[in-house]
Amino acid sequence: MKVFNCILGILTVLASIYCIFYPGLTFLNIGWIVTIILGLWGISSIVSYAVSRNDGNNKEKALMGTLGLIAGIAAAVVSALAMFMPGIRVMFDILILAIFAVWLIVDGISSIATSFKVKKSGSSVWVLPLICGVLVLLAGLYGIFNLIFTAQTLGLFMGILLMTYGIRLILSAFKN
Repeated sequence: MKVFNCILGILTVLASIYCIFYPGLTFLNIGWIVTIILGLWGISSIVSYAVSRNDGNNKEKALMGTLGLIAGIAAAVVSALAMFMPGIRVMFDILILAIFAVWLIVDGISSIATSFKVKKSGSSVWVLPLICGVLVLLAGLYGIFNLIFTAQTLGLFMGILLMTYGIRLILSAFKN
C-alpha cells in the first residue's frame, strides 16, 4: 500500500504542477480532472480497506471510497456527455464552480476551527491556520457571488490543493 500511495502522490504532484501553470486549461478540463481524482481516491480507499480489514475506521474509508468511485464514474459520464452537448457543459461548469466556492467556505471554516483547537492545546502555531482559514473563507464567499473569479482561480487553487495532497500521500509512504 505504501508503494501505491507513493506512486499516486507523485502523479498527484505532477498533476498539480500542470494545474498551477495552466489554470485556464485546468478549468476547461475540470470534469476529467475531477473524474480521475475521484476514481483514484475511490480505488485507493477500497484497496486500503482490503489490505487492513481489521481496523474499524477503514470501513468508513471504504464506504467513502466507494461513494467517491461512484461519483467519479458519474462525473465521467457527464464529462463525456458534455463533449457533445454544450448545454450540459455549461450547466456542469457552473455546478463545478458553485461546488468549489462552497467547498472553499467549508474548508475555511474547518481551518479556523482547527486553529482554535491548536490554540487550546497551548501551541503557538495557531495563527497561520487562522489566517489561511480566513483567506480561504473570504475567497469562497467572494467566489459564490463572482463565478468568473472562481473560474479564473480554480486551476491555481486546485493545483495548490493537489500539491499538498500529493505531498501527504508521499509522506504517508514513509510513515510507520
